[in-house]
Amino acid sequence: MRALASGHIPELILCDEASLPSLTAHADRLSDTTIVVADEATRRSATGLAVALSVVGLFPKPANVELDDLLANNDRVVALAQVDNPTNVGAIVRSAAAFGFTGLILDAESSDPYARRALRTAMGTTFDLDIARVTSSATMFAALRERDFETYAMTPSPDAVALDDARPGPRIVLMLGAERSGLADEWMQAAALRVRIPMATGVDSLNVAAAAAVACYGLTRRNG
Repeated sequence: MRALASGHIPELILCDEASLPSLTAHADRLSDTTIVVADEATRRSATGLAVALSVVGLFPKPANVELDDLLANNDRVVALAQVDNPTNVGAIVRSAAAFGFTGLILDAESSDPYARRALRTAMGTTFDLDIARVTSSATMFAALRERDFETYAMTPSPDAVALDDARPGPRIVLMLGAERSGLADEWMQAAALRVRIPMATGVDSLNVAAAAAVACYGLTRRNG
């Protein structure tokens, strides 16, 4: 339903009878959509899901936006490099949306935010973000500088600036990398500021999705 509310048009909807009234608010956009009403057993069999959801939609995959368009229309952006676990990507998307980050940039190695696991973890908030994928980090950083974005690279390194001490301006990009190796050197060196989350002695890092949630909140609080 979140995808439908965000303006995306499904090719097919599979639902129970009780859900039909909730679709009437979107009737003007569902004229070309096939709507199938089915019982619980049929819905479970058709979708392969253990739980028979009351409404399931089949949507065309949204197209990514161009990087320039994303940067023109969004002031708070998350950028991911080599984050290849779809569950982590989905959790990051959910945190980004929760704390007012409306753009997502992915490198070529990061998981598809529209993958099933990513979408389920994101609880559909993926449809609320502008998403771009880049193949050249140099091109990305040049575009960010041209549009006056401040770039914050997350790292557990003790010599990085503590998140509480960051003073973000109106246009910010939060950059996160793979859990195994962290943010790539190319991204780390190009960032305006390296930022860490202060943690208790003996704990050296967080899961990338958890780190994203803390950082999105921290930068939003400082920015807002």
